[in-house]
Amino acid sequence: MLAVVAVAAYLIAKNYSGLRSAVSTMGVAAIVESLLLAVAGTAAIGQIWTSVLRGLGARVATGEASGVFFVSQLGKYLPGSVWPVLAQMEFGRRIGTGRRTMLAANLLMLAIVTATGLITGAALLPWSSADGLHRYWWTLLLLVPLLISLHPRVIPAVLDRLFVVARRPPLGLRVTNRAMLAACLWGFAVWLLLGGHLLVLTRTLGAHGGSAVAAAVGGMGLAFATGLIVIPVPAGAGIRDGVLIATFAVQIGHTAAIAVALASRVLLVLADVALAGLGAWFGRRARSRLAAGTTAP
Repeated sequence: MLAVVAVAAYLIAKNYSGLRSAVSTMGVAAIVESLLLAVAGTAAIGQIWTSVLRGLGARVATGEASGVFFVSQLGKYLPGSVWPVLAQMEFGRRIGTGRRTMLAANLLMLAIVTATGLITGAALLPWSSADGLHRYWWTLLLLVPLLISLHPRVIPAVLDRLFVVARRPPLGLRVTNRAMLAACLWGFAVWLLLGGHLLVLTRTLGAHGGSAVAAAVGGMGLAFATGLIVIPVPAGAGIRDGVLIATFAVQIGHTAAIAVALASRVLLVLADVALAGLGAWFGRRARSRLAAGTTAP
């Protein structure tokens, strides 16, 4: 946790001058509006995970889920990209959910986020700015296996096979069709919200019309998915920015596109930190209520 906080503080401090420049260029109102949409979009990612976890049979309250997911997400800023998964598996033990169930939920969540992001980018970017899609076309090669993995039985079945090979009992769980549908709908909602987060910024720099909307929503979907695909890079650092710069440079110029990418990264870090704080508070309240109910006569 100390390492995560230190890295998050470093990222904010490192990009502070860029954020200050963005505030002076784009205006305080636009930055605040963009931050609120970033928080809403990040919260929607949590809803994907919660939907899948409940679809796997875990009985987890919203407060407990928030305490687990948003706090663990700070681990993505450490190199390796495995820390959120390990944190969720450990937290799952505290709420009475098996580690393997938490692993399955995380893998399904990542598959949904990546697949819906690639679909959104492939559908919208040709209508707005094809540069980002042209440069990162190779990410679409993963779309077919990702779509296959969205079938409710695929990832749990693969995990069962791996557990058998490792001489462990199989998971024996399957996510419900209803939960997968809800999670996928939340996935597309994520890109609408995070795309709005970008659109607020690009409009202040001259982007207008339907092409601006398509570039913002599609660009964020492709950028986020590409950042997840490149696993060793913490939180897609550099990769996500590159996609956004390539997408927006055609519309608002290269320098302005860099400003938007930097501002977006800092605002998303702030959103993660804010939601982690709220999640920790809600999670503590949920555990306190549970403890009070357990000890009541």
